[in-house]
This record gives sequence, C-alpha cells and structure tokens, in this order.
Amino acid sequence: MKKLRLLSLFSGIGAPERALDTAGIPFELVAYCEIDKYAAKSYSLLHHVPESMNLGDITKIVPEELPDFDMVFHGSPCQSFSVAGRGEGGEKGSGTRSSLLWNTVEIVKVKKPKFVLWENVPNVLSPKHLPVFQEYLAALDEMGYESTFDVLNAKDYGVPQNRERIFCISRLREDD
Repeated sequence: MKKLRLLSLFSGIGAPERALDTAGIPFELVAYCEIDKYAAKSYSLLHHVPESMNLGDITKIVPEELPDFDMVFHGSPCQSFSVAGRGEGGEKGSGTRSSLLWNTVEIVKVKKPKFVLWENVPNVLSPKHLPVFQEYLAALDEMGYESTFDVLNAKDYGVPQNRERIFCISRLREDD
C-alpha cells in the first residue's frame, strides 16, 4: 500500500495521526504546524519526528514552498466559534483565532491535496457561525472538492468523555 503523504496543521499532539496509526494506514508526515511550544515538543516526541518539521506560525507559511501532500488535517482554533468563547466568529480577514482556517484554504488552493479533513466544535453549525462554515464549503467546492460532514461524540466511540466535534471531509473530485 502506498503511503499517504500528510500535512498536519494546528497539530496539537497529533490525535489524527495517532488514529491513522491505530487504523493501520501507512502515512508519511511531510510537516506539521503547531504554534504552542509545549504541544510541538509533545508532538515530536509522540510521533518520533524532529522538531524541525514544525512549521510554527501558520500565518508565516508560504504555500508554494510546501512539499506536495495527499491529505491535510486541520483543527483550526475553535475559541471564536465555541459557546465557551466570546463568539467572535471566523470570518475571513477578521483576525480572530478561528479565522485562521482561511490560511488552510489558501494552502489547499495552491497544493490541491486529494483530501482535506477539518475538525472543530459543532457550534460552527449555529445560526451565528453557519455562514462562515458555508463559505468554507463553497470555497472548497469552487476549488473542486466535494465535502461531507457530521457531528460525532467521543462517548459513542469508547471514550469516557461527552465531547462533540464536527468533522468535515473534503475529497478532490476526480475530474478536477
């Protein structure tokens, strides 16, 4: 089986990468992006990769300089979407933490990976934040992606925690 070439953005400690390992899906990490130095150190230790693979601040990434990859994971900051946050939203150009998702869209526009996986809080589907989510889906559609999403709860998958998250998977259409 060919290894999936993966770019991980807003990586945290790399839970999606651990899921690929657990599922037995071979992958090669091309780079990861985590601004928190402690999470980045943990990521490198947990995934046995050098800290030099960390791209750091997503706003400093030049998409054209990235290596090619098949899939990008991004769990962009949720604070501005979360009911526990200030509700500032993630509108393009707003400067909120949640608006960093648009940096991923710019990377996807340039690199055109086969798959894009976005994880966030389900409040992106609330009436207040739904327009941003719809704009995100429309941007991907315009670039040739078909998307599907669902809200999943960790407790339904053997995790002793009631934690809902939205997962949106986008696949580059074969004709694009």
